Amino acid sequence: MFKKIASIALAAALVGSTAVIAASAADAEEAVAAAEDSAVAAADDSAVGAEEESDATGASGKIYFEVPSTWKNFKAATFYLYQQGDGGGEIIAWGSKKGKMTDEGNGVWSFDITGKGYSLESGKAYGCIFTGDWGIQTCDLIISADNYGDTAFCDGTKVENNVDSNKQSDHVAWKSGKNGVPLCITSIGNIVGDSYWPGEDAKTTLTDFLTNPDAKKNINNAIKFNGKSFQQTIDDTAATLGLSLDDVKKIVADNMDKAKSASIDLTQWDASKSTLSGSSSGSDTNTDTNTNTKTNTDTNTNTNTNTNTNTNSGSNTSSNSSGSSTTTTGSVTSGEETTIYFVLGGVMLAAVGVFFLARKRREY
Repeated sequence: MFKKIASIALAAALVGSTAVIAASAADAEEAVAAAEDSAVAAADDSAVGAEEESDATGASGKIYFEVPSTWKNFKAATFYLYQQGDGGGEIIAWGSKKGKMTDEGNGVWSFDITGKGYSLESGKAYGCIFTGDWGIQTCDLIISADNYGDTAFCDGTKVENNVDSNKQSDHVAWKSGKNGVPLCITSIGNIVGDSYWPGEDAKTTLTDFLTNPDAKKNINNAIKFNGKSFQQTIDDTAATLGLSLDDVKKIVADNMDKAKSASIDLTQWDASKSTLSGSSSGSDTNTDTNTNTKTNTDTNTNTNTNTNTNTNSGSNTSSNSSGSSTTTTGSVTSGEETTIYFVLGGVMLAAVGVFFLARKRREY
């Protein structure tokens, strides 16, 4: 009778342990399945989000303009588009009906660049101006395909018109911050703008000022209005652009003939009388600063490495604690394997106990 009871108990224990193991395996499978579902859902969400973001940034080729509240009594906002540089020129001519924008309501107007057959090609520089009935206007603004879906707005300030110094234009910017107002020297020698055209920098800007054949865009015209000498005009302009004495010396030496063909006499500038100093441009100085910053970063990295090494060489107790923490934060499978070993161990111990009691009873 006792053997039957023991056998039944042992069978029950084995069945129970099997159920525990099966349950643990099922839990593991459910955990894996849940993780896979979560990953798939995350991937789907990411794909949907990317698609929505693509739409939001203007895959359609539209750009928008928020008309400032100071613009009154105009019938339509208009869009002027041109290509800058060699081979450039007007794409949508000033005053053309093709530049009329679409009223989106609430002071927002749009223009579908690609939808109307235009394109902003990579590698080329483009500029635009927003106007009200081709009268009141913003200043120039650099535009590229990166601005599709973007919105231009006025910040309430005004800047000197780069063509006619007697006029002022509303300062405009893109909400995305991509591309800005082209930096240039105005007709009377002032510097306006915050972004260079692609391929241009401080040196090319000064070179153009000293060699431009357009009578309204070179140093001779600026001197008529600024009350400065030829020498002082070059020095002040170069200093504002962040150029050094050596930069200007090279620009003047390299462009004597080109300037002469534009009726500009660069021999009027004397390096020995210049107020400029330094042997490198502002851009070179920034490069050196970045190099120093990188060196400091490397030093910090070495310090962190030494610290980690000292920590790892700590007591055995810390090492064991770290190992325990790793096991605890491991996958679900490692925890279930430990549980299975304990269950099997308990079953085996129970079986040995039953066998021992059965043998004792037989001896009696």
